[in-house]
Amino acid sequence: MLAAARAEDPAPTSKPTPSRESTAASRRAVAAMQENDWLSARRAWNEVVRLDPANAGAWSNLGKVEHQLGELKPAAEHLEKAVALKPALSDSWVTLGLVYMELAAPMRAVSCLTRAVHENPADPQPRNALAIILKKVGWTAAAESELQKAIDLEPKFAEAHFNLAVMYLERRPPALEMARRHYSAARQLGSQPDTVIEEQLSGKDPAASPDEPSSEPADDEESAAPPAPAPAAPKPPVPTKPARPTPAPGKRKSS
Repeated sequence: MLAAARAEDPAPTSKPTPSRESTAASRRAVAAMQENDWLSARRAWNEVVRLDPANAGAWSNLGKVEHQLGELKPAAEHLEKAVALKPALSDSWVTLGLVYMELAAPMRAVSCLTRAVHENPADPQPRNALAIILKKVGWTAAAESELQKAIDLEPKFAEAHFNLAVMYLERRPPALEMARRHYSAARQLGSQPDTVIEEQLSGKDPAASPDEPSSEPADDEESAAPPAPAPAAPKPPVPTKPARPTPAPGKRKSS
């Protein structure tokens, strides 16, 4: 499971304080995101960036909304604008990396997620996201390393434990004891049971191997492979704070 976006500090704006109209539009946008109303959120964030074009947080949120709507190229453009205005927005780098992965630009995705880790090295979430992308491009040792660092930073990070269990099971031969340890930790921390992993850990299905760490649905490239564990749904985007509204999470829906 991957946290797609979380709140960050307010971005600089083109005025000393946000205008009344900009603040009102921001509040409407945050409320729409809380209700999964992505079209209304898009309209409201567009109004914010029209009124306050130097507001990095608003550009970031607009990019996140476009991502939810499946509009990947506009999402990338808006997120690039956000990080150009405020490079320290670690969460925006994470979302931008996920967008580039969906745009079949894996090296750009790795670059963005590496920058996210650089901007906030104490946050385990970007490391989990980076590990997922590194796994997708075949850099498994680096992916395992990032997951372990994420767990070192937050020992109760259930998704990282789950993903590391998956990766240990994909080793040849599988590292069963390490996989069992991390899967058990993930379950104790609230992850849902996964029958494929449990079969492998019990020895009932030694040929099956998980295809991907939890975050995104598995690709169709290995359709002939044994079933992979059901991926956990990504966590929803939480608005980056553009001004005063306080954001809260909503739930991502398929476009």
